[in-house]
Amino acid sequence: MSSTTRLILGLVVVVGCLGAGAVMSAQHRQQLVDAANRTADEQLEAAWTRAAGGLRALSGPMGERAASVAGLDNIAKLLQDTTSQSDLDEVGRTFDDARRSNEPWLTGPVAESTLALFIGSRPVSTSEPALTAESLRLISEAEGTGKANALVVVGGPWLLGVARTKVQNRSGASGFIALGQRVGPDDLRALSAGGALQLVTGGDVKSAIGAGDADGLARLSRRRISMKRDESHCCLNRELVEGLELALFKDPLPLLQAAEAEATRGQWPRLGIAAALALLGVIALLLAGRRTTKADEERDQLLRETQAQLRQSHEVLQKLSTGAFATQAVAGGLLPAPTQDALASTQASATASRYEVVAPLGQGGMAKVFIAVVRGAEGFKRTFVLKRLKAEHAGNQELVNQFIDEARLGASLVQSNIVPIFDFGRDAEGYYLAQEYILGRDVDALIEASKNKRGTALEVPIVAAIAQEALKALAYAHTRTTDAGQAAGLVHRDVSPANLMVSGRGEVKLLDFGIVLSADRVTQTQAGVVKGNLFFMSPEQARALPVDPRSDLFSLAMVMVNAALGRPLYTGETMYELMTRAAAGPTEADLALVRGGTGPLSTFLLKALAVDPALRFQSAKEMATALASAVPSAPASELEALMSTLFKEDLEADRQRFAEAS
Repeated sequence: MSSTTRLILGLVVVVGCLGAGAVMSAQHRQQLVDAANRTADEQLEAAWTRAAGGLRALSGPMGERAASVAGLDNIAKLLQDTTSQSDLDEVGRTFDDARRSNEPWLTGPVAESTLALFIGSRPVSTSEPALTAESLRLISEAEGTGKANALVVVGGPWLLGVARTKVQNRSGASGFIALGQRVGPDDLRALSAGGALQLVTGGDVKSAIGAGDADGLARLSRRRISMKRDESHCCLNRELVEGLELALFKDPLPLLQAAEAEATRGQWPRLGIAAALALLGVIALLLAGRRTTKADEERDQLLRETQAQLRQSHEVLQKLSTGAFATQAVAGGLLPAPTQDALASTQASATASRYEVVAPLGQGGMAKVFIAVVRGAEGFKRTFVLKRLKAEHAGNQELVNQFIDEARLGASLVQSNIVPIFDFGRDAEGYYLAQEYILGRDVDALIEASKNKRGTALEVPIVAAIAQEALKALAYAHTRTTDAGQAAGLVHRDVSPANLMVSGRGEVKLLDFGIVLSADRVTQTQAGVVKGNLFFMSPEQARALPVDPRSDLFSLAMVMVNAALGRPLYTGETMYELMTRAAAGPTEADLALVRGGTGPLSTFLLKALAVDPALRFQSAKEMATALASAVPSAPASELEALMSTLFKEDLEADRQRFAEAS
C-alpha cells in the first residue's frame, strides 16, 4: 500500500470517526430534549388537573354562605305564615324591598352576590333571573342534602350555592336561598401557579377571563386565534364543564434549557472518544503498510494492541449512543485502563469443598447461590449462604476480580445491619464466598405479601423503621476509612428492596456489595456503563456521572416510596424508557403522587428525592435525624409481628426443610 493511499484512508477514517461522534452527540441531544418535552407535558397535565379541581372547589364557600342566609330568623318569619298565592307574592315583595333597601340583616351576608328566594320550585324573588334554571337544578339536590353548590355557565362562569331554609310554610313547602357570584381574575390568580390561566365561554375569546403571566396569556390567545396546534409543550386547553373551556400555560423553557445544557456537557466525551478512534485508526493504517522483519514484529504487536483498544473504545462509543448519558471519560485518559490481575491472591489448592450444599437459592448472571452447612467436631454445624462464581466465568479475569472485590469489601464491613461475609476461597468447584444465613424475606417480598394478604402496602411507621435500620448500615459504610486512615469512598450503588432483608425477628440487614464503589477496588466501572436497579437509581447514577453517598440516600428514599405506595415510583415498558425516567429524576407528577400517598413522610421524602444532590440530605446521619423528627418508627417487635403474620408458615417450613436436609 502506497503512502498516498494510506494518507487518503487515514483522512477517511478521521472524517468518519468525527462524523460518527457528531451524529451520536446529536442523537443524545435529541433524546434529552424528548425527555424534557415529556416531562413538560406531565407537569402541564398535573397543573391543569390541580387548577380544574381548585376552580370547582371555589363554589364550596357559596353553598356555605347560602346556608348562613337560609338560617336567618327573618327568613323563617317570612316563610312560616305563607299559604296562598297572594302570600307568596307578598313574601316576594318584602324580600325584594329588603334587598333593594340594603337591609343590614340581609345585605351583609350576601354582599357582592346575586340573591334569589324560592319556595318549593317557584322563584318569588331574584336579582339575576338568568340563574333561575341552574338554581332549580341545584334545589333538587339541596332538598336531600340541605345545600348544594356548583360551577355553572350562564353567559360566563358563575359560582352558585343553594341552601334549604330551616322552616317550611304551612303548606309544607321548603324555602331555598340561592347565591351567585361571577368568576373573576382574582379567583384565577391563586390557581395560576407561576403560569397563566384563561376561562373561555362558548369559544368567545373576547370575553375570556384570564390571570397570571402576561406572556402566557398572550400565547394562549394567539394559539386560539390561529387555530394551530402549539408544539412547544406549553399549553393545554380542555372543556371544564359544558360550554366552558379552561386553558393553561406553563413555560417549558427551563426544562429545555436544562436539557440543552446537559447535552452540551455530554457531547465532549463522545467527540473525545471519536477523536481517539480516529487517531488509533490512523496509527493502525500506518503500521499496516510495513513489511514484517524482526523490528516489524514488534510494531505488529503494537498494531494488535492498538486494534484491541480500538474495539474496546468502539464498544464504549456504542454504549453512549444507546442512551447511557455518559458525561465523563475514564479517569486518566479517553480509553478504559486494562484490568489488573487479582488472581494471584487466590491460588488456593483445588481441594474438595468443605461446604455441604443443602438447597439452591437462585442465581444471577455471575454466580449461583445455595444454602450450605459446615460441619465440625462434636456435632458442630453452622448454616451459611454460599455464593459460587459460575464455572463458565472462571477464566474471565474481570469477573473473577469483581467476585474477589465483593468478598474483600464485604468481609471488611462489620456492622449489625450489614450481612457479613465470613469466608472466601477457591476449591475444586471454583471460587466461593460464604455469608451469614438470614431466615427472613427481602423488603420486595414483604411489600407483595402485605398487599396480597392484607390488601395494603406497608404502614408509615413500618417504612420508617426499615429505613432507620438501613441508614445505620449506610452511615457505617459511607464513613469507612482505609488502613491508611483515608476515606474509603464506599457507595453501595444498588440500594433496593431486593437488597434489604428483614429477619423473622424483625432485624433489618443490607446485603449485596457486589457493585459497591470504592477507591480500594481492583475493578472499576468504565465511564458510560451504568450498574444498579433503574427503579431506584439516582439521576446522577443513571447518567453515569460520578456518585457519592447522597446517591445511596436517594435510592433509599425511592425504596421508602415503593414500600408506602406498594409500587415503584417509576414505570416503563422498555429498559431505555426506564433509563430515561431515572436519568431525568422524579417529575412533578411523581412528586404529586408522593405528596398524596406517603402521609407524614411526604415532606421528608420530597427533600430526599431532590434531583440536585446538593438539595438532598447530605449524610445518612442527617437523614436519620430528619426521619426521626418526621414520624416515629415502629419498634422491632412490631416488625417481628408483621413478619409472623405474613410469613410464619413459610419461615417455619424453611427452617424445617434446611434442618432435615442438613
